[in-house]
Amino acid sequence: MRYLWKLPPNRVRRNYMGGAGIDWFHGQQSGIDGDRPEEWIASMVEARNPGLEEILQEGYGFLDLDGRRILLKDEIAAAPEFYLGAEHCRKKGLDMGFLFKILDSSMRLHVQAHPTAEFARTYMGTPYGKLECYYILHVRPGVRPYIRLGFQHAPTKEEWRQIIERQDMDAMDGCFEPVPVEEGQVWYIPGGMPHAIGEGILMLEIMEPSDLVTRCEFEREGIVVPPEARFMGRGLDFCLNLFDYREYSVEEIRKRCSVIPYTLEKGDGYWLEQLIDETVTSCFEVKRLRVAKSVSLRGGRIQIGVVVKGTVTLQCGDVMTRLIRGDSFLIAAAADTCVFRADGGQEAEVCLVTPGQ
Repeated sequence: MRYLWKLPPNRVRRNYMGGAGIDWFHGQQSGIDGDRPEEWIASMVEARNPGLEEILQEGYGFLDLDGRRILLKDEIAAAPEFYLGAEHCRKKGLDMGFLFKILDSSMRLHVQAHPTAEFARTYMGTPYGKLECYYILHVRPGVRPYIRLGFQHAPTKEEWRQIIERQDMDAMDGCFEPVPVEEGQVWYIPGGMPHAIGEGILMLEIMEPSDLVTRCEFEREGIVVPPEARFMGRGLDFCLNLFDYREYSVEEIRKRCSVIPYTLEKGDGYWLEQLIDETVTSCFEVKRLRVAKSVSLRGGRIQIGVVVKGTVTLQCGDVMTRLIRGDSFLIAAAADTCVFRADGGQEAEVCLVTPGQ
């Protein structure tokens, strides 16, 4: 058991292209786009890639321990109260309540939607849907970043069925207007809302811990979504019921789904902000720490983090590690406090995700 783990990169295949931005985020001189455009951080969720060759335990986070690779979920299961806390274990068992990713798109993703938690519980027998939150880190040069989110020109359920069945791309495109986004912004994507991330965006994505997705667009830029990966194994008729068919203007989407961070603490050389709180989801919380000197933060809950900017030295108990931009880490609930110190005279930024209370 350790209070602090530096986490190895964990790249995962998806049905779209990207990933060069993740390479850049890790400080590599030249990035390469491919079929692993996501890095899953401290994941307790297995990736679902129907139609692709199976990779055993794909998606699960792992640890490097004395030259051995061990699954994170096994390490936590061996000492759940140490890592998650007694109160968490009493309420939620081993369930962390979120899936945390670094995502980089080189193409606009296929139009898709995810079930709400209520829909998933009622009709699929699973505890989670897939509400998503985006923290936009970087945009590729020359790109005007946007997302598709909600219907700006809403079809009826029957019209949407016909659009999907016929793969009428002109009609599908006509249902949406681009929603402009910027670096540093935070957004949330409610279950049921059709959406697609635009090309050239590097983001942190935090979501309910499932891989449930209904894909409405079967082919884009030569990337074909195989039939078994389109409708969660349930068929189009079933999936049509999960969509939010209300019509939203771009401004209405901005007001509803753009999240304004607020200050939790601010002191000499540090600034702690809340990005996502219980008003968005009860599953997880997201905080942003900016530190120019050093700060000690209270423990008591498991914390999963990514260094977004700069270099930090992190100390929990007698464990200390130096982390650079792109590095991810886990702080056990048993750690009473953890000290973050900016190195090199430059301000550092860290994104921290914890389970909901």
